Amino acid sequence: MKWTKIFLLSFLFFLAVFPQSFLRDLWEPDEPRFALVAREMIQTGDFVMPHRNNKPYPDKPPLFFWAIALSSLATGGVNTMAAMLPSAMAGGFLVLLVFFLARRLIGDDETAFLSALILATSFKIFWQASHAQIDMLLAFLTTLAMFGFVRRETGGGKRDVLLAWAAMALATLSKGPVGFILPIGAMLVYRRWSGKRRYRELFTAGGIGVFSGIVGCWLVLLVVQGLQSGQSAYLENILFKQTVVRFARSWHHYQPVYYFFKVILYDFFPWSPFLVSLIILKFKKMKFTDTEKFLFSWLLFVLLFFSIPMGKRGLYILPLYPAAAILVAGFFRERRDGRWFSIPVKVVVVVYALFGLILVVKGHLSFPGTASVSLLWPGLACIGAAFWVFFRQKSPLVPIVAAQLMLFLVAGYWVTPVLNQNNSVRPFVKKNMTFLDAGSKVAIAQYRSAHVFYGDRNLVEFPGISESDNIANFVSFLKKTPDSFGILSQTWVTRLSKMGIPIQVLNERRVGNKKLCFIRINK
Repeated sequence: MKWTKIFLLSFLFFLAVFPQSFLRDLWEPDEPRFALVAREMIQTGDFVMPHRNNKPYPDKPPLFFWAIALSSLATGGVNTMAAMLPSAMAGGFLVLLVFFLARRLIGDDETAFLSALILATSFKIFWQASHAQIDMLLAFLTTLAMFGFVRRETGGGKRDVLLAWAAMALATLSKGPVGFILPIGAMLVYRRWSGKRRYRELFTAGGIGVFSGIVGCWLVLLVVQGLQSGQSAYLENILFKQTVVRFARSWHHYQPVYYFFKVILYDFFPWSPFLVSLIILKFKKMKFTDTEKFLFSWLLFVLLFFSIPMGKRGLYILPLYPAAAILVAGFFRERRDGRWFSIPVKVVVVVYALFGLILVVKGHLSFPGTASVSLLWPGLACIGAAFWVFFRQKSPLVPIVAAQLMLFLVAGYWVTPVLNQNNSVRPFVKKNMTFLDAGSKVAIAQYRSAHVFYGDRNLVEFPGISESDNIANFVSFLKKTPDSFGILSQTWVTRLSKMGIPIQVLNERRVGNKKLCFIRINK
């Protein structure tokens, strides 16, 4: 194995995802919010307590915001490129890391490279690496922690445990306690299953000291600043509500307990049929190698842990895909049971063919007020890929990878600009600015950071999960405040008009699945 291959794969993965930042704006809800927090860090010089729209932001720890702020030094400020760069780099490094992890576990360069290739061509990894969200960074750091533990399990020393705990500390600073719960939980399950019950080897004094030192430095500074500024409610929110309470009693994104079991089928496509087939085969025979016990412990712990709370999003289980990629790579290399391998190949053929037919029949992708993108050629290409895979059933790797790369290029560089016209709030905000004077006030009946980020002025927010939470206060503010404007969905504009409130719509635009209106109440 030439080392240049894996470095080239990681670099090409980065090139596949990061240049999309030149083709679109930041999309609600997460991306502009995270970018806004990073921008306010730079503007205020407060890198300890994150703020959003001049108010403490207790939802997430600061590591991802620090990464965006650091990226802004290379991108000329906090913009789409700065916001996406940490995720794109984390994705590229994750592909590289999976190679070394699989190489350490299996000792085979070819299987290790195949593991990295499978990970790089799975849908969710590509999608999250091209979005300014925390989860790709979390996946890289938790995988780095698992790599440290793997080195310890395969003849390494105490320094490898220190690496694992340092990675878990950074993962905790990126998204809270899951940063150490996922690796530690997976390792405890593995040690129990494999009969290696020396649990204390995972909890060394040096490792815990490194973790406490990294996380503790931020926590001490945060507590001191919070008490001095009277932000005790913020401390309670980030240290308790956003961790324990959110896990035990979620307040949005409600999904059934089996949600992630279906999510993995399309998020890990085209490799998910092989993963399902492998799981059925292995648990039917109940014969596992030590490496398989480690990987299944990792995969199943993450899957089951996130299935417990009511609130679920597909991106939560991103940290399990490295384990899934290595398992599938081993399945490809062995193929000892032809029937269990041929069935998922046929499933992939059918899915590609059906997806291609849908694209051909649909013909184009467009939204109101946007340019249309033809889907005919991508559809025909998918159908062609299905035939290619079918005729190469005994060695389907090349056509599957080629088909995925084609779909990624279409999604990233052909469809993304059209989606941006529908998902970006930037044109709406820029036109709103033409109605405002220096003393104008703009109210919004919901948390929507993009209006602040692109509007270059702070909005008066009436926060809530939906507009109905604070619509009365929103209307009262507009009635009482001179030279005031509001941002509201068309649904609520219609409702308020029927209630006899004289509303003047100055600007309107569809953003995502909602039509937004820039309004003024005639006093």
